[in-house]
Amino acid sequence: MKLVLDAMGGDFAPEETVAGAVDYARDFQHTVFLVGDETAIRQELEKYDTSGLDLPIVHAPDAVGMDEQPAMAVRRKKNNPMVVGMKLVREGHADGFCSVGNTGAVLTAGHMVFRRMRGVHRAVLTVPFPNTKGFHVCGDVGANTDCKPEWLVQWAHMLAVYAKPLLGIEDPRVAFLANGEESGKGNQLIKTAQVLMAQRNHLNYIGVVEPKEMMAGQADVVVTDGFTGNIVVKQSEAVANFILQTLKEELMARPRSKVGAALARPAFHAAIERLSNKEHAAGLLLGLNGLVTVAHGRSKRESIYYALKTTGQMIEADVLEKTRHKIETLLHVQSPYREKAL
Repeated sequence: MKLVLDAMGGDFAPEETVAGAVDYARDFQHTVFLVGDETAIRQELEKYDTSGLDLPIVHAPDAVGMDEQPAMAVRRKKNNPMVVGMKLVREGHADGFCSVGNTGAVLTAGHMVFRRMRGVHRAVLTVPFPNTKGFHVCGDVGANTDCKPEWLVQWAHMLAVYAKPLLGIEDPRVAFLANGEESGKGNQLIKTAQVLMAQRNHLNYIGVVEPKEMMAGQADVVVTDGFTGNIVVKQSEAVANFILQTLKEELMARPRSKVGAALARPAFHAAIERLSNKEHAAGLLLGLNGLVTVAHGRSKRESIYYALKTTGQMIEADVLEKTRHKIETLLHVQSPYREKAL
């Protein structure tokens, strides 16, 4: 298997990106193309014993900063690592692309290089999200802030395809995120999406869930617009960090509680591991004619390793072709998709 990593993406590149790539290549013996500033990448590689590892460097000098306007930067800087790296996949030199850079820039580059699958309204960014029973798939989580109801319905079908290999579920339960669990809840976008889903439903559709049902694991796929989804993810991360930090401060505030903290340390470490979701460190940008994953901009060595691992798993599961087949099926049997998507 051959993967491409945007070695200059994220807050800690290229030090952490290269380190994660070395670890991944050593464990899996896969090729990892490191795309970015050749001099900087080579300096990082020299810190490690890379004998026997296939880590080719592809020079791409025009880095896109996390603070730049993504669409403009990607179009202006033609030799940025995202575009150069995705072209390696498009031209058949690699199987998938991974970045921890600016999500908007990755989305723009993906549309420029790969284009959308025939019939896909918009690519959707999805991530595995922890709940009390394990994980569910959530999307969109940031690629599309303003959406149309038919997009959400199509994403529901696409994310169900993605959820099957990721969660090991043959018939995942699908729901829209709303402000209540009763049918008809939600804003106009969600209400209209519910009506459309009733007309075009080929899924195990269970209606709407609110956050407490989502966190209870009552759905395997939760669909929403990118604005709401991005806030849900970031708010959840912030709340988890707040609770863990508060517990740490309170447990260390008094001598007696310090004893309890020492005894409970294994449980706290297990909770942190569960909340960190490191095994699913990258989201999938689904709907393009190429496999693209996006990890958190603050990702460090371990997260880069797992982001590449997630990318490899999606390639092995053939998610791209299965999604393409699903969309083509919908275009064939459901005229509303054909009228609106083409």
